[in-house]
Amino acid sequence: MQRTTFPEGTHEAIARVAAELERKAAALQAQADKAREVYCVWDRICTLLSQGWAMHLLNTLHTERLAVEQVVSDSPDLANLVHELQTLAEEKANAVMRDYPSLLEHACSAASLPLDRTSRHPKYTFEQGFFELAVDEGRRLAVVSNYEARLAKLPADVEAVVKTVEKEHRRVFGRRFEGLRVLKSLRKQYLAIINKEGRVDGDPVPIRHITRRLGKNVKGFRTDEFLVDLSRLVMKGPFEIEGRRLDLQQTRDTSQGMLLHDVSGHGYIGFVLFRRVE
Repeated sequence: MQRTTFPEGTHEAIARVAAELERKAAALQAQADKAREVYCVWDRICTLLSQGWAMHLLNTLHTERLAVEQVVSDSPDLANLVHELQTLAEEKANAVMRDYPSLLEHACSAASLPLDRTSRHPKYTFEQGFFELAVDEGRRLAVVSNYEARLAKLPADVEAVVKTVEKEHRRVFGRRFEGLRVLKSLRKQYLAIINKEGRVDGDPVPIRHITRRLGKNVKGFRTDEFLVDLSRLVMKGPFEIEGRRLDLQQTRDTSQGMLLHDVSGHGYIGFVLFRRVE
């Protein structure tokens, strides 16, 4: 079959057209991506407005001011509307901060998330001190933390804060406790560490060595969940496995120890070992 030939330069001409179209497509895609980003900002503003989260709204107007200005620059009426929105949000945010203790107490009660009786503004605690909420009145920010880590930093709108604490509380305390599984996991990590370090079964192992190993080897591991599981294990058992009994030893070094939740008389746990059952 005879091969069809094309005039000299045809391929080069078509290639140039294709390259130009690719350039235009890339430019249009970049414009579309930018437009999508701007839309997402305005959609978030709309959502926050409907939620009534004044402090989140002010934060978005500040952090996303370029996206806001890009839309309002050619529309004086819209610029005036945004200015009015910001003024009203400032007024509401100030009103919320003035009544924060009563508003938070009411919201927590409605969410069946009781505050500890020892809570005092601007620091609140939940679940016998396990969770702490610290309110920065000047910056109108809230920080949610627990025994092990800072969990969230967000504008201090009461409903948003309560939702955050609810979410973290459910993550930590809403899990089903399986004592034998927890004990087996603890034993497995303990043995791996003493074998690696050339030690013998029964030697104490720092508890933070165990949590670090779990963090490296177990997907989704969270230290605060481990702490609650360990606390439940101490309260409910089981304690014996493979002819050995779990023993937790205290430490005075609070930075290296773990304070068990709602377990009296144990102090900061610093070491884990398994004693032979006689």
